[in-house]
Amino acid sequence: AVVSTQSTGTHCLNFTSFFDNPSCKFHHLIMPEGPKICVACNTNIPNHWVIGLDNFWHQDCFCCGICSRVVDAKETFYEKDGKPVCHRCQTKNFVERCPVCEEPCIGTRLIYQDVHYHYTCKNCKKCGQPFKEEEHDKIKIEENGDFVHETC
Repeated sequence: AVVSTQSTGTHCLNFTSFFDNPSCKFHHLIMPEGPKICVACNTNIPNHWVIGLDNFWHQDCFCCGICSRVVDAKETFYEKDGKPVCHRCQTKNFVERCPVCEEPCIGTRLIYQDVHYHYTCKNCKKCGQPFKEEEHDKIKIEENGDFVHETC
């Protein structure tokens, strides 16, 4: 699941960069007074910090838990074991892959017995035509597991 998308700069849900003093009235109410301690390196954050995954981070410490690249405030990230994961690593390592083309299945897909397929990769066993997303309700799965158009 996506934990956060782009920061708006002055108001955020889960991930925002703050420079010196936050300008968001919401954060003035919930941010603790006193020093901010980075959850990654456990040291004081004097002036520039990131709030992500409900913790404070140095900007350079908010790194992907897989590839160690700094996750920018403008990019989508995910969470795995309390650490940020960049979109590239999430897609490469944790997204189901279509067994036909072996590419990640992102977005709408056919799922049968926990196997994920792109609509265009799974063809009707009778007519050979690929399925379309808008035809989802017209796909029939036969007893032997074959996918067929309802009209075939």
